Amino acid sequence: MAHVCYLCGSPVTGKASGDHAVPKQLISRGQPKAKSFDYGGVLPTHPECNNRFGPEVYCSKALELISVLHDKNCVLKHPSKQVMALNSECLKHFTKRDLTFFKFIDVRDKDVAEFMSPSFFSGKPKTNPIRDALFVALAVLTKSAAALLMARHLKELPSRWRVLAIPYTGATNAHDFDSIFGDTKPFDVGVKIWLRRFNSGDWFALYRAKNVLVFFLFRLSETLDNWNGMIARFQDAERLAFEGTRLSELIDYKWQKV
Repeated sequence: MAHVCYLCGSPVTGKASGDHAVPKQLISRGQPKAKSFDYGGVLPTHPECNNRFGPEVYCSKALELISVLHDKNCVLKHPSKQVMALNSECLKHFTKRDLTFFKFIDVRDKDVAEFMSPSFFSGKPKTNPIRDALFVALAVLTKSAAALLMARHLKELPSRWRVLAIPYTGATNAHDFDSIFGDTKPFDVGVKIWLRRFNSGDWFALYRAKNVLVFFLFRLSETLDNWNGMIARFQDAERLAFEGTRLSELIDYKWQKV
């Protein structure tokens, strides 16, 4: 796989750009090696494919935003349910660029009467911050889990990616799954990935990234047994699906509910 870009599936004929299997934005420690921590390594990609994956830059901010949006001390919802106000102190690490990316409207220099008027929002972009932040995080975590599969387990790039994702938000650091999936070193504090192969050739991945926990199924076989089994097991959870011939299609992908 040394000469194939795992993001688009085409040969890398020129100079390759090394793409970190576990995004640098999720790692605060020194890389590549550190005692008691795992290292995902890099995969060769086309520079343009690597640079085009913009959501990766905002992954850590998306994870932070998800935490903020589930904190009742940070969020105030308008009775109409059409407007959500966030305490700026909860987003003190967000730059103006970050706020723009997530389509927030900064009203800190406005009078309350001005932005409480319905006309204030006329022509301004509408957004679902919880869904937008989740989709940014999912795109990056799916890409990362796929990169680890390519780097460590798969002998060839799948002709089609079919991924089932079941995300959970909240304080996940208290949960550890080593007793189920085997002892696994973290990539950083709060960043840990468990991988397990089914007999069919499908792969299960459990990705813990800070305050988000995602159960993944990478369906690489033609059987639906594992897919349907996970849907049945997580009946009360939000189940989202991605399907595409290239991982680069994850950019701005609207995950489908299943």
